[in-house]
Amino acid sequence: MSNFRLAALIERVSALLLARRHRRMVVNMRDFDDAQLADIGLSRRDVDIALSMPSLDPTHHLIVARLNPLRGIRHN
Repeated sequence: MSNFRLAALIERVSALLLARRHRRMVVNMRDFDDAQLADIGLSRRDVDIALSMPSLDPTHHLIVARLNPLRGIRHN
């Protein structure tokens, strides 16, 4: 195996392990109460949606949800 392939494999495995760690962290956020989630700019729905996404790493959805300027605005 060439050095390039080995480096690519190590990078991919590292990314998968990090994504798995992030998923466990978000799963643990289910134990937060609504006030704790609000303190970090999230809602219980944000956590549930992030975990329902097919991606292994749900943190991207949480970042996007938290940065959404239209958050909390209801449309009739």
